[in-house]
Amino acid sequence: MTATAVLLGFDAHPAALADLDRLPPAVQESAVTHLRTLVRAEQRGTALDRRGPWDLTGCRKLCLDDDKRWRLVYQERPARPLSPHPSEIYLLAAGARSGHEVYNTAARRLQLLTAGRFSA
Repeated sequence: MTATAVLLGFDAHPAALADLDRLPPAVQESAVTHLRTLVRAEQRGTALDRRGPWDLTGCRKLCLDDDKRWRLVYQERPARPLSPHPSEIYLLAAGARSGHEVYNTAARRLQLLTAGRFSA
Protein backbone atom coordinates (compact mmCIF):
# COMPACT_ATOMS: atom_id res chain seq x y z
CA MET A 1 0.00 0.00 0.00
CA THR A 2 1.36 3.43 -0.89
CA ALA A 3 1.47 6.45 1.40
CA THR A 4 -1.22 8.06 -0.74
CA ALA A 5 -3.71 5.19 -0.47
CA VAL A 6 -7.17 6.09 0.80
CA LEU A 7 -7.66 4.20 4.05
CA LEU A 8 -10.87 5.80 5.30
CA GLY A 9 -14.14 6.52 3.57
CA PHE A 10 -15.64 10.00 3.38
CA ASP A 11 -19.15 11.27 3.93
CA ALA A 12 -20.57 14.65 4.88
CA HIS A 13 -23.66 16.16 6.39
CA PRO A 14 -25.77 17.43 3.47
CA ALA A 15 -25.13 21.07 4.39
CA ALA A 16 -21.40 20.65 5.14
CA LEU A 17 -20.54 20.55 1.43
CA ALA A 18 -22.30 23.90 1.03
CA ASP A 19 -20.19 25.17 3.94
CA LEU A 20 -17.07 24.29 1.94
CA ASP A 21 -18.38 26.24 -1.05
CA ARG A 22 -18.80 29.36 1.10
CA LEU A 23 -15.22 29.38 2.41
CA PRO A 24 -12.77 31.94 1.00
CA PRO A 25 -10.87 30.38 -1.95
CA ALA A 26 -7.53 29.92 -0.14
CA VAL A 27 -9.27 28.40 2.89
CA GLN A 28 -11.32 26.17 0.59
CA GLU A 29 -8.12 24.80 -0.96
CA SER A 30 -6.72 24.16 2.50
CA ALA A 31 -9.91 22.32 3.49
CA VAL A 32 -9.67 20.00 0.48
CA THR A 33 -6.01 19.31 1.25
CA HIS A 34 -6.83 18.51 4.87
CA LEU A 35 -9.70 16.23 3.90
CA ARG A 36 -7.34 14.32 1.59
CA THR A 37 -4.85 13.80 4.39
CA LEU A 38 -7.63 12.70 6.73
CA VAL A 39 -8.89 9.93 4.44
CA ARG A 40 -5.30 8.81 3.92
CA ALA A 41 -4.92 8.65 7.73
CA GLU A 42 -1.94 11.02 7.51
CA GLN A 43 -3.29 13.37 10.18
CA ARG A 44 -5.97 13.68 12.85
CA GLY A 45 -7.58 16.76 14.25
CA THR A 46 -7.71 17.77 17.88
CA ALA A 47 -10.39 15.98 19.89
CA LEU A 48 -13.30 18.12 21.04
CA ASP A 49 -15.47 17.86 24.12
CA ARG A 50 -17.86 20.47 25.47
CA ARG A 51 -17.95 23.82 23.61
CA GLY A 52 -20.20 26.23 25.45
CA PRO A 53 -23.64 24.62 25.67
CA TRP A 54 -22.76 21.91 23.13
CA ASP A 55 -21.29 18.47 23.70
CA LEU A 56 -18.99 17.67 20.77
CA THR A 57 -17.39 14.65 22.39
CA GLY A 58 -16.37 12.26 19.62
CA CYS A 59 -15.76 15.08 17.16
CA ARG A 60 -12.45 16.54 16.01
CA LYS A 61 -11.38 19.93 14.65
CA LEU A 62 -8.77 21.07 12.16
CA CYS A 63 -7.56 24.64 11.66
CA LEU A 64 -7.52 25.65 8.02
CA ASP A 65 -5.39 28.79 8.10
CA ASP A 66 -2.36 30.21 9.90
CA ASP A 67 -4.51 32.69 11.83
CA LYS A 68 -6.72 29.81 13.03
CA ARG A 69 -9.89 31.65 12.02
CA TRP A 70 -11.37 28.83 9.91
CA ARG A 71 -12.11 25.25 11.02
CA LEU A 72 -13.40 21.87 9.97
CA VAL A 73 -15.37 19.81 12.47
CA TYR A 74 -15.68 16.11 11.72
CA GLN A 75 -16.15 12.66 13.21
CA GLU A 76 -14.24 9.46 12.71
CA ARG A 77 -16.89 6.74 12.70
CA PRO A 78 -17.64 3.27 11.38
CA ALA A 79 -18.31 3.34 7.65
CA ARG A 80 -21.74 2.75 6.19
CA PRO A 81 -22.70 -0.78 5.12
CA LEU A 82 -21.17 -1.88 1.80
CA SER A 83 -18.33 0.63 2.10
CA PRO A 84 -14.94 -0.75 1.10
CA HIS A 85 -13.51 1.00 4.19
CA PRO A 86 -13.99 -0.01 7.82
CA SER A 87 -14.15 3.61 8.99
CA GLU A 88 -14.95 7.00 7.53
CA ILE A 89 -14.43 10.70 8.02
CA TYR A 90 -17.82 12.38 8.41
CA LEU A 91 -17.68 16.14 7.86
CA LEU A 92 -20.15 17.99 10.08
CA ALA A 93 -19.26 21.63 9.41
CA ALA A 94 -16.71 24.00 7.91
CA GLY A 95 -16.62 27.64 8.83
CA ALA A 96 -15.45 30.45 11.03
CA ARG A 97 -14.23 29.97 14.57
CA SER A 98 -15.44 33.47 15.46
CA GLY A 99 -18.35 33.35 17.87
CA HIS A 100 -18.01 29.55 17.91
CA GLU A 101 -19.97 29.56 14.65
CA VAL A 102 -18.50 26.34 13.27
CA TYR A 103 -18.94 24.54 16.61
CA ASN A 104 -22.54 25.71 16.98
CA THR A 105 -23.31 24.55 13.44
CA ALA A 106 -21.67 21.16 13.99
CA ALA A 107 -23.51 20.63 17.26
CA ARG A 108 -26.91 21.46 15.76
CA ARG A 109 -26.28 19.08 12.86
CA LEU A 110 -25.07 16.37 15.21
CA GLN A 111 -28.25 16.69 17.27
CA LEU A 112 -30.37 16.37 14.14
CA LEU A 113 -28.43 13.29 13.05
CA THR A 114 -28.78 11.74 16.51
CA ALA A 115 -32.50 12.43 16.44
CA GLY A 116 -32.72 10.71 13.06
CA ARG A 117 -33.86 13.78 11.15
CA PHE A 118 -31.12 13.40 8.52
CA SER A 119 -29.87 10.11 7.23
CA ALA A 120 -26.23 9.51 7.89
